[in-house]
Amino acid sequence: MNNCKVFFILAFLFCATLHAQKFETHAVKQGETLESIAKQYQVTPYAIIKLNPEVKNGVKANTIVVIPISEKKDTQGQWEGTQVQTGEVERFVEHKVSRKETLYAISKEYNVTVDDIKRYNKELYSRQLKKNEVIKIPVFKTTTNPSMPMVKEGLIAYKVAPKEGPWRIAYEHGITVDSLKALNPGMPEVLKEGATLWVPFVAGNDKKPIETDAYNYYTVLPKEGFYRLKVKLGITQEEIEALNPEVKEDGLKAGMVLKLPKDKMGDLTVNNGQLVEKFSLLDSLHYDQPSKIAMILPFKLDELNFEDLNTNKEKIKKDKLLSVSLDFYTGALMALDSAKQIGLSVDLKVFDSGANESTVSQIASSGKLLGSNAIIGPILPQTFNRVSNYVRASNTPIFAPFSNKGINLYNNVYQTLPPDELLRKKMLQFLTENGADKNIIIISDKKSAAVKTQLQTIFPGAKVITPIDDKFIRLDEINPFLSAEKENWTIVETNSIPLLTNITGVLNSAKTEEHNITMLTTLKGSAYDSDNISNMHLSNLHFHYPTIDKMSDVNSAFSKKYETKYGTTPNRYATRGFDLTMDVILRLGYNKNLDYVASRVSETEYIENKFDYIKEATGGYYNQALYIVQYDNLEIKEVKNNANLDSNILGSTSN
Repeated sequence: MNNCKVFFILAFLFCATLHAQKFETHAVKQGETLESIAKQYQVTPYAIIKLNPEVKNGVKANTIVVIPISEKKDTQGQWEGTQVQTGEVERFVEHKVSRKETLYAISKEYNVTVDDIKRYNKELYSRQLKKNEVIKIPVFKTTTNPSMPMVKEGLIAYKVAPKEGPWRIAYEHGITVDSLKALNPGMPEVLKEGATLWVPFVAGNDKKPIETDAYNYYTVLPKEGFYRLKVKLGITQEEIEALNPEVKEDGLKAGMVLKLPKDKMGDLTVNNGQLVEKFSLLDSLHYDQPSKIAMILPFKLDELNFEDLNTNKEKIKKDKLLSVSLDFYTGALMALDSAKQIGLSVDLKVFDSGANESTVSQIASSGKLLGSNAIIGPILPQTFNRVSNYVRASNTPIFAPFSNKGINLYNNVYQTLPPDELLRKKMLQFLTENGADKNIIIISDKKSAAVKTQLQTIFPGAKVITPIDDKFIRLDEINPFLSAEKENWTIVETNSIPLLTNITGVLNSAKTEEHNITMLTTLKGSAYDSDNISNMHLSNLHFHYPTIDKMSDVNSAFSKKYETKYGTTPNRYATRGFDLTMDVILRLGYNKNLDYVASRVSETEYIENKFDYIKEATGGYYNQALYIVQYDNLEIKEVKNNANLDSNILGSTSN
């Protein structure tokens, strides 16, 4: 008996044996793949692998694989484990018949049967379709069986994980972002957690790993070639092909996601692991769509005496909250003026919260906030939470101006200050990237034990000084640890005013021509604002720390215009009022859907603040943009250079 006959007899017997168990077999032919076989039998590749573990890495010709028929398409044309039509009509859609269009083609387009169409267009039982006639197509209610994977012409259903973007899913499944969009028409820019997308099967579930600790990722734009990428990223074709072998085989394609070395950024910024071009909102504004903004600040007008200006001045000096509100508001007015001069129309409504929860509740429940495209404020966490809760139902975006603690991050909330843990995380990253060749000394009090442990993990050979009774260190404790060959980085972790006063004094005494000392911290606490801490000492030590804002140039266009208008230079609260309000105005000028804007726009930067919002998995947004700065000659300068947009935003207002 020849080999061919043996092959088919065995196949027949195997099939007959398994038939009662709802299985059948398939003889693999030359050129067939696991995906093509799965498509032929209308099952998932995973189901085939489950019964045939040996085909995890692909099928071989002249072998037999077992096919589960329990997942096959049933007689009604429906899929087990997918969304199944219930038979109950939910609504109808109208379809205009094209030339030579058939009932069969229309049924496939709308995923219904020919009989379904005829049932609701009875004239079609007795005649053919006519060009340009309009027929009703039933849309049936559906239900989903979650117990089995969804399948569709060889594809599988993929559930979106928290904070997952299209580029990540496309890369993991070996396709371009454009291909992912083609598989999922109408796919939004911002993917919702738990949403389902169609993706190609990856043999053996061997997804391409995302390694954001070691690499960045970049989505190729239309008409972008190797030369453009070299100019933009500073990376050669050979380097791209070495990390992305598919580029060498298939060439560079629009929508392709490239893995790139971490140090290759060029004119780009990193947004959740992906390199994206810095986006200028000024280039994409819609001037014909006015924006409505509500601002809620604690002016406490009912406590002011408008007939006695001197008393009011004294009250403003003593009332820190009132002073901050007024400064912030002056900056906001500057932003409105700038918006007007570049052609944007803004309707700003200002409300006095009085720093009172009952007053805030009255404002929120009055209906006066309805129709707002965005709300800025209130300032205090408890009053802010009350307003944000009121406007949750309308999903009105609301921006917290100053708080990064105590904020309820509802879906509509934008926390504009980066959280402390992010500040510390970015500083630890800075230390990791830049401290390898430094002599590291750690000075930490007992309350900072956790971060001390993190630092020791990063720098196992670091010297550690424990302050005596958490109150002071001595000069003779630090001198033996200093190096004359390396720069001495002293990382200080405490928020105690007496201890900081002592440490900065001792470090200044220890700094000599022989021993260069730089002081750093992973989180600059409130103790640094004390008058007891010498700015001269911090400047001499080139003190490094993470911060939400930076020091601006007193000669900038904004400062000069502000001084002309108000007779004084702007403080950090006035500047923040400008920066935040201007950012909200420009975002609304780009698109009134701020969820869309947050997904499209990576990082914006103004006078002293920058904004780059990232969405929490189960809530709203927080700002992830911050600075690493240092004291230098009694000025605070950014350690990493970032584009300054001051001239772009205020260039038209500097006259």
